[in-house]
Amino acid sequence: MKFAYIQQFFFFSLLIATTSTFFWVIGSYLLPVFWAIVIAIVFYPLYLKINRLLRGRASLASIVAIVAVVLTVVVPLIIVGGLVVRESLGLYQNLTEGAGGIEGFSLLDQAGQFVTYLEPYGISQEAVVTRLREGVAGASQALASSLLAIGQQTFSLLIAISIMLYLLFFFFRDAEKLQETLVRYLPIGDTYERRLFSRFSETSRAVMKGTVAIAALQGLLGGLTFWAVGVSSPVLWGVAMALLSIIPAVGPAVIWFPASVILLATGSVWEGVSILVVGVLLVSLVDEFLRPILVGRGSKMPDSITLLATVGGLATFGISGFVIGPIIAAFFLSLWVMFGERYQNELSKN
Repeated sequence: MKFAYIQQFFFFSLLIATTSTFFWVIGSYLLPVFWAIVIAIVFYPLYLKINRLLRGRASLASIVAIVAVVLTVVVPLIIVGGLVVRESLGLYQNLTEGAGGIEGFSLLDQAGQFVTYLEPYGISQEAVVTRLREGVAGASQALASSLLAIGQQTFSLLIAISIMLYLLFFFFRDAEKLQETLVRYLPIGDTYERRLFSRFSETSRAVMKGTVAIAALQGLLGGLTFWAVGVSSPVLWGVAMALLSIIPAVGPAVIWFPASVILLATGSVWEGVSILVVGVLLVSLVDEFLRPILVGRGSKMPDSITLLATVGGLATFGISGFVIGPIIAAFFLSLWVMFGERYQNELSKN
């Protein structure tokens, strides 16, 4: 009997050590694996429709679904990324060359004019404008350096994307088999395992669809408004607002509100009012009304938990955290609910 316990101990020790070593070996590519899983979940309904149209040819349907993912996700990101790179480099070049103004309506110049109202309080316009230029130039240089670093790591990036697409093929084609295999081997209980898988799918789909839709809409509205009033680099500002929209409640207001205040204070009334009206009535209301519907309701989590999980995920995991954080929070809530269901009788007796 004791020998059987020793066998079990060594077996589970070897299992844990081997599993840990495996994840350590593939650690550099865990994010491509994660994103392959999330994208497979989001696009799985499309795969099922394609599979029906192709009369059950699963491999061909998986390839067609991957092509759809590339066309709807990868290609737009490349196009927008190219525009952002061009505007960022142009902005940095204008600032480092000491140009007095940037093509179009320069918020930097308007900010300099705004400081003139503060000179009676001992705040120097020249010092503030110099600091602003240094700050914006530094930010632009950091962005350009980051993009250059990405360009220099193109081979690693291509490998990561290739791994993601390769795994995506199997996640589409063998989704049901993979889920049944995990249900069979995980020692939690089939009912609880299926509930956790369902929770993972619901949360991933809700967060991805909701966050991406809100980011695209807010970035588009903000960028178009900046372009309409003549602010330079509207694509850059629009993408910045789209990225900031990942943070609930605050989001794009970090950019459009100061911009409207600066424009109003420097006499550009209709431009500032336009940005303020669009920001309050459209950009902010998109977050106010759509996020609870698309993200909160879909993930079945309170808005406060969603906010904390998103911000904490971003701080811990970077850009991927806007999905990882809510998924961890959903698992946390689900497991505690299951704990209460499973051990309620035992707890009540004690």
